Amino acid sequence: MHAIERTINALEGKPTDRVPCFCAMVEDRTFNEVLGKPLISQETLMNNPLSHFILDRLGKKLTKLVFQPEVNRALEKRIRAQVELGFDAVWAFLDETFVVLDSKTMARFTGSIFNLQPDGFGNMTYMYRGPGIKSREDFENWPYWPNADDVAHSSYKFFKKMVNKYGDRSCIIGEASAYGIQETILWALGFEKMPIWIRREKDLIKRFIERNEELCLKTNMALIDAGVRVIIQCDDFSFKSGPIMNPKLIDELFGQSYKRIIKAVHDRGAKYVLHSCGDNTLLFDAFISWGVDGLHAYEMTSNVDIFKEKKIHGEMVTIIGGVGVDYLLTDRSKDEEVVEEIRKLIKELGPGGRFIISPVHSLSSIPAHKLKVMVDAVNRYGNYPISIS
Repeated sequence: MHAIERTINALEGKPTDRVPCFCAMVEDRTFNEVLGKPLISQETLMNNPLSHFILDRLGKKLTKLVFQPEVNRALEKRIRAQVELGFDAVWAFLDETFVVLDSKTMARFTGSIFNLQPDGFGNMTYMYRGPGIKSREDFENWPYWPNADDVAHSSYKFFKKMVNKYGDRSCIIGEASAYGIQETILWALGFEKMPIWIRREKDLIKRFIERNEELCLKTNMALIDAGVRVIIQCDDFSFKSGPIMNPKLIDELFGQSYKRIIKAVHDRGAKYVLHSCGDNTLLFDAFISWGVDGLHAYEMTSNVDIFKEKKIHGEMVTIIGGVGVDYLLTDRSKDEEVVEEIRKLIKELGPGGRFIISPVHSLSSIPAHKLKVMVDAVNRYGNYPISIS
């Protein structure tokens, strides 16, 4: 069975020959180990006095001319490395959301501020700093709001190229420059202020949701036009201990938008996966009611119980994830520990189908070798019927 058919069947609840293996993206450290390190590292190129001088003065002007093309090359390397590692399905991601403000600061075009910083492995990465929208005036005058049609057009071009280059080897699960509706607003307003905005600025929250819905909808349609058969959307609705806000309020605020987006994806014959970090136990019923085909990541270091969820929701939605990244997929673990955990997950979650094994996150701390051990173990033990003793 081809990797694409194996993945689609798992999302539809149809039989497969083997448990599919999905990679939750890889970071620069990991793809450099697969594809080879550059002669000069990103950190050397960008984190030096001359680069700081240039970016501090010309960062905005250089974003589209220099910065974004380099980011796109790195994002293609992430896709290629996942394919080379042998995953059935790969998380193909296009991120054109940033404007470089100076050598240490980037603005995400939907209203949040991020640090530009080294990742500890010779590369540059980003980390959330705080909200960019702190008042009604900030919302009305935010200078970087994207044009959804322009974002959709560039998304189509990128993913058309990725499908043509890699789509015959792995199932391309695509996400373009449209982050989750809820988390985009959370980043833009800040964790402390978002509840206040929801209560006091209802009209702006409504407009914000509508803008994000349009961005998600148009980019998703562009990806399907480009040949992507599975859409994935990041929207972190939970902490490790439970939902960020009342589950009923989450459904009231965001449920209708997601129902429309997912219906549009389904109407085009594609599948829809939602990624949400943390313990979503109280939200799984809502997610399923929105129409998702698969859910990722079932983060085992949170309070979520992936084995219990298999029993409760295993016939209603495809469970994707299970492989931890805090210890298991790091340099600290032993290969035998990875193999044993893969065996356990397949034994407990594989029977009955609707399970795609996957890392729960992508981190710079994940070595390529451990991902390869994971893939090899799935190939060895994941064949149906599951017969692990």
